[in-house]
Amino acid sequence: MKYKLTMMTLVLFCAISQLTTVAQEKQSLSYGPGAELEGRLIVQRKYGPPNFGENPKTDTRLKIPIVVLTRAINVRGIPGDPFQSASVDGVRRVQLVFTAPSMDYKALVGKDIRVKGALWHATTGGHYTDVVIFVDSVEAIKRGRATAVAGP
Repeated sequence: MKYKLTMMTLVLFCAISQLTTVAQEKQSLSYGPGAELEGRLIVQRKYGPPNFGENPKTDTRLKIPIVVLTRAINVRGIPGDPFQSASVDGVRRVQLVFTAPSMDYKALVGKDIRVKGALWHATTGGHYTDVVIFVDSVEAIKRGRATAVAGP
C-alpha cells in the first residue's frame, strides 16, 4: 500500500512539474512593434473578397503566408484599446502581413524563418489568424543562424 501511494505521488509530481514547464516555455508578448517570432513558413489557401467564403464561386482565392511557431506564445491585450484589448493564449500560427510590395516571401515557404515586426489582433476579414504580424523583415534561419534575408 505504501509503495502504491509513493508511486502515485511521484506520478502526480511529475505531471504537475511537466505542466509548469510547458507554461513557462510560452513566450509572452504585447501588441505593437518589436516582436520577433521563429517558426516554419507555410502558405494556406483562403477565400477573400467580396464575401470571404460565403459564395465560393465569386470569391477570390488567396494564398496567405503563415508562420507556424516553434513555441506557442501568449499575446497580452492593451486595456482600453478598442482594437488591441483581447489577450490570446497559446498562439501557434500567425499570419504575415507584408506592407512593402518589395518583400517577397515565396522562396522562404517551407523553411524555418525569423520574422520581425508589429503584432496586431485580427480586425478585418483579411486577417485569418487571431494574431497577425505586420512584417518589417523576414529571414531564413538554419541551425540558429540567418542564411538569407528577404526585405526592402
